[in-house]
Amino acid sequence: MKKLIVLLLICFSFTAFAQKHLPQSVNFRKSVENQFRQAQSGLPGSEYWINKADYKMNILLEPFSGRLSGSEDITYYNNSPDTLKDMVMALYQNFYKKGLCADYNTPPERQTDGVQVQSISVNGTLLSKEKAKQVRTNLFLTLDQPILPHSTAKLHVEWSYLAREGNTVRTGNYGDGRHFTGYFYPKIAVYDDMDGWDRTDYLGIAEFYSDFNDYDVHVTLPKDFVVWATGLLQNPDEVLRPKFAQRLAKAKKSNKVIKIIDSTDVKNGNITLQKEHLTWHYTAQNAPDFAFATDKDHLWDGWSVTVDPHTGRKAFVDASYEKESADYYQVARIAGQALMDYSTDFPGVPYPFPAMTVFNAPSGMEFPMMVNDATEPNIASTMGLTYHEIGHTYFPFYMGINERKYAWMDEGWATFLPGKYFKNYDPNYDFHGSRVGRYLQIAGTEAEVPIITLSKDQHRRLIYRNSSYNKPYLAYYFLQQYVGEDVFRKMIQGYIKNWHGKHPTPYDFFNAFNTLAGKNLNWYWKNWFFEKNYADVKIANVADQGIYLTNTGGLFVPVKIIVTPKSGTPITIEKDLDFWRDGLDKRFIMLPLQKNEIQSIEVNNWGKIPDVYLEDNVFREE
Repeated sequence: MKKLIVLLLICFSFTAFAQKHLPQSVNFRKSVENQFRQAQSGLPGSEYWINKADYKMNILLEPFSGRLSGSEDITYYNNSPDTLKDMVMALYQNFYKKGLCADYNTPPERQTDGVQVQSISVNGTLLSKEKAKQVRTNLFLTLDQPILPHSTAKLHVEWSYLAREGNTVRTGNYGDGRHFTGYFYPKIAVYDDMDGWDRTDYLGIAEFYSDFNDYDVHVTLPKDFVVWATGLLQNPDEVLRPKFAQRLAKAKKSNKVIKIIDSTDVKNGNITLQKEHLTWHYTAQNAPDFAFATDKDHLWDGWSVTVDPHTGRKAFVDASYEKESADYYQVARIAGQALMDYSTDFPGVPYPFPAMTVFNAPSGMEFPMMVNDATEPNIASTMGLTYHEIGHTYFPFYMGINERKYAWMDEGWATFLPGKYFKNYDPNYDFHGSRVGRYLQIAGTEAEVPIITLSKDQHRRLIYRNSSYNKPYLAYYFLQQYVGEDVFRKMIQGYIKNWHGKHPTPYDFFNAFNTLAGKNLNWYWKNWFFEKNYADVKIANVADQGIYLTNTGGLFVPVKIIVTPKSGTPITIEKDLDFWRDGLDKRFIMLPLQKNEIQSIEVNNWGKIPDVYLEDNVFREE
């Protein structure tokens, strides 16, 4: 008997331990050992560090040919304890280079020669081609003198590339001189405590990973082209005619949308000063990237919204759009409302930047303080796209998510954040139900992968979108239901407070939410994020006293049962998602009626809780 008790205690201890601890990668454990991260609290460690850079750029864009040339002076700050003997720079525009096998195909007629690096020097030493090698979408630099810990390096780079019309994956040349220009400059890759240099190639699906940098950028174009960019315009009087510079200044102080450029202005022309070329000067601080857009025929609306009621701090919000884009006449207002909603309600963290521009081109893409959005057919779609892309402000631009590895840590949140606000725009649109439907397109198939699977290894769009957008959205949605909205808000606010301006990993996220919730949620993280589970609950048996349910898919989802009696009012029984923690097979629920009194029983059959096979979710008395 004693041996049996000891054996049971051992088994119980092992089960309890398994629930308390998640699988951790070796590099995370090493980071904890070095005190860069904390093992359980979800806080940065006492020795945490992050590198950064200052970029000063001069850009010349020929809008009709698409030729871009630039020079940049970079000050790189090595805040790490490591001596850097080499460097890695990203050359995103090599995505269109001939011979690159990318996630999206570029037709042969639109392929290019990629980025042409005319020269690159480090600390005044010009690097030879042998010491500055392009491999796919990265530039690998061998340094003559290493960069010591807690020191700086100075780089100078001159480059050019051709943005062909029609090359518009995320950014690009939309024709007739209209451009949204991102991923355009040689950018120092992230060096972090988890992997060292980020050597990931940009192949189209996996997106950002960036340090927090300062930008001072001059963009030169021919007259008549207006430029919108990350940050704040420093010289409006040097590029805009006085009437439009004054309207811009007025919009930056107005609590109502101001027409800075309207259709009559576009028809009359002469919006910019009439020098042959004009240089637009933008600056941005503590931003993870920089983008700019330009067009000669766009309308322009703007206004100022309060994003921090406690300090009165405001942000300038504007929309640049085609006159034919009917929905865009409301976009500046919608974007401003998004900033206020996110700042004061959920997540309830004041918008951290001084500006936000929504630029109208056939895309849906985010950059710091800039989004590139298509025209949408209805208000729900316009609102959803605008709120989604602006939601990326927090993830990955305020928190430096490694989206190349963990896209669900930002796309999942950008999908989740708009859901609360749809009722203000289209109360008839079932936002949550639509996400359930998208998840069910792939759920339970061989193609579904665990959320924790590295994003850079997912090269099919359907797989990537399920594991980065749809399933994480559902995980956050059901977790919020489980802990309650107030606790959930506390969790996300604390997580953002502790990790903004840093690079959290999934383990930091899980541990932070556990700590802030005041409970160990590892049973949930493991089930939803680490395991290959899907949503499928079935009625195993209906007994005289109750119903037996089996979780055949393994995913912890809530249970909602509607019992319709042969006479009387239907009865609803609900069980939380932790109903499954003690076992997936034949969980029993007592019913208030005898079997012979029941006409039908339905389980999870209303499109709110996903289930891949509904045929076994219904019992009807024969």
